Amino acid sequence: MKRVLLVLAVVVATVVGCAPGAAPTPQPDTPTSTPGAPFVQPTPSYSVEVTKDIEYLRLLAPDAPVQKIDVYAPTEPGPWPVVVLQHGWYQSKETPMYLSFAEELSGRGVVVFVADRRSPCSTLSECVEDDGMDLREVQESWACAVRFARENAADYGGDAEWLTVYGDESSGLESAFMGDDLRQAWDAVASNRGGPPAQTECLATEGSAHVDAFIAYGGNHRYYQNLTESDPDLWALTSPFGLIGRNPSLVVRLIHGGMGNPTNIQRAEELQEELLNAGYDAYQMLLGEARWRIPASGPDREELIQLILEEALP
Repeated sequence: MKRVLLVLAVVVATVVGCAPGAAPTPQPDTPTSTPGAPFVQPTPSYSVEVTKDIEYLRLLAPDAPVQKIDVYAPTEPGPWPVVVLQHGWYQSKETPMYLSFAEELSGRGVVVFVADRRSPCSTLSECVEDDGMDLREVQESWACAVRFARENAADYGGDAEWLTVYGDESSGLESAFMGDDLRQAWDAVASNRGGPPAQTECLATEGSAHVDAFIAYGGNHRYYQNLTESDPDLWALTSPFGLIGRNPSLVVRLIHGGMGNPTNIQRAEELQEELLNAGYDAYQMLLGEARWRIPASGPDREELIQLILEEALP
């Protein structure tokens, strides 16, 4: 249905977009193709202004760095849909893959927030040390990024009444399920275990951490499965399978490259089935020739961009 609405929005914008005082409507280009013709990557419709390195989060650990966020916004007045781009576990917001993707997406008519958050642990055994302190830091960081986007989107022409998160390597899916309940959920576990305490201080105090739609690209949705027996409390706070039932209105799109890890693709199919059984709006799909990275160009990249545009429109 949204795919139909997106097409209708482009048609309407063509008819009325020149009316005096009319706000621009996102008009994503769709490629026109002739059988046998090479694919031509569409040109973004809008110029983009990038605001770099805004402080959005203080880490409470001693001597920890302040975390920062970038904003990519069309230079024309909105209101524009809002997307929070969350990078993969070992990446950063300065990774060229994210710089180009955020700018291209914004050029299609989206305000894009790209936050940095550190990865304090590198293996599951390290992540569960100290009662999962590092896991709590990561989840709270992503929630702070969503709060910041909601609170500040209007300053960049965005309308954050509906907020979409794109999580590379499925980053932030756990935070999307818990939303504003994240700190309370962790506090309840911490009170029974003696920790971990809160790890962050959000610099946005009025925005909500509620996520309306989540697009997960890649990732292993069963990464925390071993915790079901060794630490069921942490499993229930970290595994998307353990979080099913929270935020029941969350729209979930599970995307993998068609040439990605077959086991991870199978696990996405399993998660989709459980989400559908629980009543979520969820589907799983593959991008033809893509692997685990965001496609650099071509039809797979365009399909991913169109999917994000479709879900970002309320």
